[in-house]
Amino acid sequence: MRSLTPIPIMTIVAVVTVLALTSHVAVAVTVVTINLTNTGVNDYTLAPVNDTTILFYYAPVTFGVSPIIEGYYINVGNCQFTQAPAPQVVNAAEPELVRLLNGSLALMWLRVYGKYPNVSILIQESVLSNGQWGSPINITHNGVIAGYTSDGEYIYIVHEPEPSLSYSNTQVIVATMSGVTVKTFNIPYVIGIDAYNMTGVLLLANGSKALINFRNGTIKPANGIWITRNGEYFSYSSGSHTLTINGLRTTIPGNYTGAYPIPFNNGYIIVAWGSIVSAFKWVGGSLTPIANLTGVGNWEYLEVDGAVAGDTAVIAFLDTYRMRLYASIIPLNGECTPSGISGAVTTTVAPVTTTITTATVTVGNTTTVTRTVYVNTTVTVPVNKTVTATVVRYLTTTVRAPASGVPIVIVIVIVAIVAIVVFLVTRRHYAW
Repeated sequence: MRSLTPIPIMTIVAVVTVLALTSHVAVAVTVVTINLTNTGVNDYTLAPVNDTTILFYYAPVTFGVSPIIEGYYINVGNCQFTQAPAPQVVNAAEPELVRLLNGSLALMWLRVYGKYPNVSILIQESVLSNGQWGSPINITHNGVIAGYTSDGEYIYIVHEPEPSLSYSNTQVIVATMSGVTVKTFNIPYVIGIDAYNMTGVLLLANGSKALINFRNGTIKPANGIWITRNGEYFSYSSGSHTLTINGLRTTIPGNYTGAYPIPFNNGYIIVAWGSIVSAFKWVGGSLTPIANLTGVGNWEYLEVDGAVAGDTAVIAFLDTYRMRLYASIIPLNGECTPSGISGAVTTTVAPVTTTITTATVTVGNTTTVTRTVYVNTTVTVPVNKTVTATVVRYLTTTVRAPASGVPIVIVIVIVAIVAIVVFLVTRRHYAW
């Protein structure tokens, strides 16, 4: 896969010179987007179980009800949703599925004990064996967990020894999957973490990020990067619309405020969001639009993740503005009509013709570069008549000089439920 570099600006003694004109046609697909939750604060996790099934969990939270973990098996062959078994836990939040080194699937979550201010938030874990979840074990035993993640070999934890929720005494801990502490670093004001293979990106309370090597403890500025599920570094510039993955770059056509790459086979499914949520496929240096997953709205603040099993991608995005959780099923070949779940909107994408025109205009000493993108899609009526689909005829975007950056937004949610406090902290893929 090669880097997509911008077309160089040429010195022109002319009024308009068209530098590039490219068109390609994508195969027609049917994209299904489902609103999984209508109320409450929710979080989610998903992972491929095998080539045909994806396991998807979410933890709905409503006032007066203790939060539990629920989920679906999504058969990507026939788009059938079936209820998935879950460990029998209460007062649970922040679930995370992870594949262990031996191939088993483990589910971790935060377990809340006590009531504020005397509250403890611990990490618990259960392993799936022969279709049944094992008895939960405690990974941590005291204090408050402000964030965690795992690569299947280690668990990377942001821990506060005392339940102050002030972050002034946070520790960053590396533990084995059974809870044995390997490394401990005293780093104050850490509120979130992404990590893979003993390297991590820390989100700090002031909105900055730091890159940490857990083997030797060295820390340096992260310069806006995150780490994907399989350990690749990426960043996205909303000003230039440039997505960078391990040094490779591509420009996402459209005025998106955030983008997240989901690795699969020899490429990526890229989810981009802003006024709409869209999916692209990036393979071999070629970027192809797949579909718009939503209609026009305020989709600026999302937490996005996804997985690809077989020829189907499952994209989950949590709208942190409205606190709604959505899932989109994207067949990379063929179609998908969901069954076993309500609230689905089927988006039929006709063969998508994308035309990108880049023009440079030089008048005197001023050079202006304009890039116009035309994307044609068609949307059918919803499967569930109570859900309204938005018809998108075309999208035209002119890329201008980079605008000022989007303000950093830190979302911290504290929900009082049945005399306990559920502390949900931001992690992974918010559009900061």
